[in-house]
Amino acid sequence: MTAQNSDKPDLAASSEQAVNETNVADFGPHTGTKAADIVERPADMERGVAGKLSTWTLLVVIMELCERFAYYGASLMFNIYLQTMLGRSKSSAVVLIRVNQFMSYATTILGAIIADQFLGKYKTIVVFAVVYMIGLVVLTISSTDFAINGGFGLAGFCIAVFGFIGFGTGGIKSNVSSFMAEQIPVGYKQTGTPGVYEDSKLTTERGFRYFYWSINVGAFAGMLACPQVAKNKSYALAFMIPTIMFFLGILAFIGGTKRYTKKQPQGTVLIKVWKCMRYARAHKHEGQLHWLDSSRDARDQEWNNEFVIGLQRSLRACKVFLFYPLYWSVYGNMTDLLINQGLTMQRPKWLS
Repeated sequence: MTAQNSDKPDLAASSEQAVNETNVADFGPHTGTKAADIVERPADMERGVAGKLSTWTLLVVIMELCERFAYYGASLMFNIYLQTMLGRSKSSAVVLIRVNQFMSYATTILGAIIADQFLGKYKTIVVFAVVYMIGLVVLTISSTDFAINGGFGLAGFCIAVFGFIGFGTGGIKSNVSSFMAEQIPVGYKQTGTPGVYEDSKLTTERGFRYFYWSINVGAFAGMLACPQVAKNKSYALAFMIPTIMFFLGILAFIGGTKRYTKKQPQGTVLIKVWKCMRYARAHKHEGQLHWLDSSRDARDQEWNNEFVIGLQRSLRACKVFLFYPLYWSVYGNMTDLLINQGLTMQRPKWLS
């Protein structure tokens, strides 16, 4: 068991988007996406190669590794912790865990809107990281014997998970991968070999490979280490480990502040999509091939026909999500129902 599939970025699509959305006029340090030596494809280019990732790009990757360690390391223990330490029933524990999972992914929309409309990706990541950190600290404190015996165990758990951690991980998740891609200069750079150039698209794909491996390594390490500490020591110490790990990740991320490329917020596309759909509904007429056709050639609106066509294609592509509930209804069992089943089974002596 490692990270969930929804954590995996689409390498080709993500790298293509990171390059295509860049405005060449924004090139320059600390203002927009940086430009490499050559923006246009060189005439003598025979093949492209991936370039090295900068240190500050790797700091973003390290941040993701630590965050995934904290999330999966802590959340994997919730089921047994709720039942054995907080006296919840199996069904009650499952409900609390599923609500946490829902919040962790639903709040990604909130994080995206805040970044695109107000703060930008860097500030949004920092703000939600602080929120996340507060939740981990509250979770650790509430899991001590003193807090549980004093009746704060369940209340502290709910405050930490639903009030802070759920928002924190969602706000980070929606921004950190694209922020990593923005640290890679767009364009081509000469190498020592004639006809061979570093291609930013290939470099971005390399960055996403590092990023995805950091998710899996962090998640696997957290799920491997934390439950063992909880079993052999205490839950307070087991929750403290993800807290410390995430704190180190925040320090690493902040360490690259002066070198990061920080694009200014330019407005969220979600609001634009909503306005376009609302306009189409209000001006719907007979004879349309698609219900969004009425939003084409709209006067004094912030979208154009190309945007409407792209939105129509996106809505058709969303049909694939109809299969997702079936997948997630099974996958979600890994952190609750399958663990409950495992607790009723006889384990071999070599498995502690």
